[in-house]
Amino acid sequence: MEPVRLIMSGAVVGQELAAEFGPLPPSLLPVGTQRLYELQLAALGGTRQHLVLPETFELSAFDRERLVELNVEIAPIPEGLRLGEAVVYALNSIGAGDTPVHILHGDTLIAEPPLSEADVIVGGRRSNEYAWAEIDTDGEGRITALVDTRAGEEGREHQPVAAGYFAFGSAVDLLRSMTRMRGDFVAGVNHYLAGHSVKLARGGRWLDFGHLQTFFQSRLAVTTARAFNTVRIDGLTARKSSQDEAKIWAEAHWLQEAPPAVQVYCGRLLGFGAEDGKSFYETEYEYLPVLSELFVYGALGRQPWLRILASCEDFLRTCAGITGSGSGDAALKALAADKTLARLERFARETGFPIDAPLSFEGRACPSLVSIAERLVAAYDLQSGAPESVFHGDLCFSNILYDSRVRRIKAIDPRGLVGERPTIYGDLRYDLAKLAHSVVGRYDQIIAGRCRAERHGEDFSLAFEPIACQPWLEAALGDLSVRGVGGLSPAVRAVTVSLFLSMIPLHADKPERQKAFVANALKLFLQMERQ
Repeated sequence: MEPVRLIMSGAVVGQELAAEFGPLPPSLLPVGTQRLYELQLAALGGTRQHLVLPETFELSAFDRERLVELNVEIAPIPEGLRLGEAVVYALNSIGAGDTPVHILHGDTLIAEPPLSEADVIVGGRRSNEYAWAEIDTDGEGRITALVDTRAGEEGREHQPVAAGYFAFGSAVDLLRSMTRMRGDFVAGVNHYLAGHSVKLARGGRWLDFGHLQTFFQSRLAVTTARAFNTVRIDGLTARKSSQDEAKIWAEAHWLQEAPPAVQVYCGRLLGFGAEDGKSFYETEYEYLPVLSELFVYGALGRQPWLRILASCEDFLRTCAGITGSGSGDAALKALAADKTLARLERFARETGFPIDAPLSFEGRACPSLVSIAERLVAAYDLQSGAPESVFHGDLCFSNILYDSRVRRIKAIDPRGLVGERPTIYGDLRYDLAKLAHSVVGRYDQIIAGRCRAERHGEDFSLAFEPIACQPWLEAALGDLSVRGVGGLSPAVRAVTVSLFLSMIPLHADKPERQKAFVANALKLFLQMERQ
């Protein structure tokens, strides 16, 4: 009989994690470019899967659709229940019957759980002094009891602890045990053990996302890198390598040459060199959330986000206060104006897209992509006379970490190039546009697939998953001003549009993403024209 599988995520995370990501159920925590439940469900497999969530928690339409795609039913439960009570409520509400039931804690990921076995509990090694349930066994691997330990206790050396995956052969007997022990999960399991032979199982890799320390340790295991570079992380350092020698050396040069006042806001360079035909540099690894994760998947409130934006402003002011001998206008021309048309021509060659034909967005007439690119140049204000200053060059949310303890951002992966020239100097407007293309252009939602782009002939449409913080974060960016340049000034808006145009051919392996970039460029251009 196919077992019922419950992912128990019926209460929001503790204060430590909530301070970083907002009050989310653990299965909805961000892990790279997805939520934890997607990893959990991929490991569990099967058809009778249920995600237990607080009944007051409102899933977004995108998450509901994703769970339907994954053939998962949502089991809402009242808040404030003990874990054992939550198990009883969930099993009764879904009408489990007398069937095997497999339970996975919502903050846990087991890479290879024993899916085909019943009456087993997966054990693992204690990795810290948080509260755990130790597993006592007899000489033949039969579990005799779970023993609660308190936080701060070292526990018994080499004693396995319950890793968060439980497979029970009888849902009816489990219900009786949990009810008999008044909803105390560990006591209920022990009551079940008295009447069933339950074995200790060693699952695959066990990742615990339930505490701040273990969350960031576990996230290391699922860190991904883009196709054109490789990032190797060992928990101490992050090594970025690529066969694109000029790119890697430029980034390393930027990190080495950035003034101390700027380096406070950046990853710390530890070394660079060449190995196995690739250039590389190493920085100190930071156990911090990425702004793209917080924006797309988090649930932070207004004040935390305003503190984040204030730190971005501090960084930009620091950079803008350190000027070079060149022209900011010349740098902006090289960064935005010169490459956009070439990128569009490449897009047309590769796909046959009519870049010279007029288009429309949701029924509103738009010029062709080439005409838009040409009209944007005039809005850049390349005769401003602005001096070049220190700039990051790729200041989007996916390249910004945030340390909530000191309320300071850490910017990673600087550009380091203007044209073909390695430099730490560029134009402030470009950095502001990179920030705007995450806040206003919602680039990170497109990358994560949290939007719907449609094309009907020459007409495009685009709908984003609603994010509560986005409207007032956009307003706050509009109020920001650095060296007299507004966060959403006409020049910044124009460069933001050009960013979406120029990145289209870089995502040739993702046609849906390219469609979203085209639609977004049209949408942002129309907004710019109305300003």
